[in-house]
Amino acid sequence: FSLPHAPGRTLLVGASYIALECAGFLKGLGYDVTVMVRSILLRGFDRQMADNIGAYMEEHGINFIRECVPTSVEEVEAGTPGKYKVSGKYNDGTAYTDEFNTIVWAIGRDACTQNIGLDKIGVQLNPKNGKVLHDAAEKTNVDNIYAIGDVLDDKPELTPVAIQAGKLLARRLAGKSSTLT
Repeated sequence: FSLPHAPGRTLLVGASYIALECAGFLKGLGYDVTVMVRSILLRGFDRQMADNIGAYMEEHGINFIRECVPTSVEEVEAGTPGKYKVSGKYNDGTAYTDEFNTIVWAIGRDACTQNIGLDKIGVQLNPKNGKVLHDAAEKTNVDNIYAIGDVLDDKPELTPVAIQAGKLLARRLAGKSSTLT
């Protein structure tokens, strides 16, 4: 993300790779950083490693609000940065309230495959999440239509993985390699 001003006290909502990466670089730049986590850090990753990452981040000054979801955000003070009151609820029903200058929502991805015509050409999607069904070479069920990245069903939602997959697909399509992701 990009701001024309310093972010100030920052809340990251979510426990994904992106949320934790942003929390880390903002803390490294000297900002007060809090991460609000609905359930667990880094869902889908090795549990022990995810827990170690969380412990390391806490040891280095990143605050974690665990098992809590936001319920409202109110502007308290306009400005650059402004100030926002965030209310939430812990899993046990206890209320949470605090104020932040910047809020980053890193709470998941939608495939955004609806209404772009994939149904008109017959590309098959997982009906539960809208993600593209594919083979090991990222090829859909329709000849000459491939997909890479977060839109693929049952693949890691990580930018570095998508970048590498794109490079490998380009090499396969150009006939320079047969290496799969």
